Amino acid sequence: MSNDRFRIGGTYISCTNMADAKERIVRASREGESGYVCVSNPRTVKYATKHADYREVMAGSLMNLPDAEPIQWAARLWGLKNVKRTMGPLFFEQMLSEKENGLKHFLLGDTEETLEKISRKFAEESGANIAGTFSPPFCDLDEYDYKGIAAMINESGADIVWVSMRAPKQDFFAARILPYLERKICIGVGAAFRFCLGEYKMAPPLIKKLGLMGLYWGKKSQSWPAFIRGYLKDNVPYLFYLAAIPFRRLAGKKYYE
Repeated sequence: MSNDRFRIGGTYISCTNMADAKERIVRASREGESGYVCVSNPRTVKYATKHADYREVMAGSLMNLPDAEPIQWAARLWGLKNVKRTMGPLFFEQMLSEKENGLKHFLLGDTEETLEKISRKFAEESGANIAGTFSPPFCDLDEYDYKGIAAMINESGADIVWVSMRAPKQDFFAARILPYLERKICIGVGAAFRFCLGEYKMAPPLIKKLGLMGLYWGKKSQSWPAFIRGYLKDNVPYLFYLAAIPFRRLAGKKYYE
């Protein structure tokens, strides 16, 4: 069993941080490696714990980034001090802002308007090489033309494909399209495009530290009762996953077991 990931619930998160994750992605791309990266939070951990198909997707990834503060708490409970929160929108922004890495990027997801805005923003501000964009139809996973979309991405010459869909859909999408891609790395980043455009606001530092960022910005168009029910449903099980870690350590389990 690999020791570069730590267990939380029924799945595993990569032992990484922002600097390490960027370095590993750049190196993998330069070596012509193909794969996908999941950006993980308590909700996706809970989903993977309850759904074998998503656990398999996460197990087959290049990395599962520790996107949320509570994921970092799990690492601390295992005694892993070098694991740091690697938030999807910030990871996306930094990767595109560092022109010296020489990567070409393909943006997939959201609307045509959003893709145009985000492409223009990074081209003007950092000279990012945006090789192509595509706004896919909103449909079920089985309805996408993976082969056709992959052909478009391959023709663009991009190295990294940024997939802006809601997890876990974006990760299932990445796993399904990967066999048709030629030496590409897909990274699911949720609402990163809109965060970088300022349409979604980052929470204040204290809210982030308390692990309440989902509560801060997640309501959107839902009613408060529906939102609170969904928030508790997604996050309360995670507290039990955290509580299990000290007991696993007492039983002699390693972080990667």
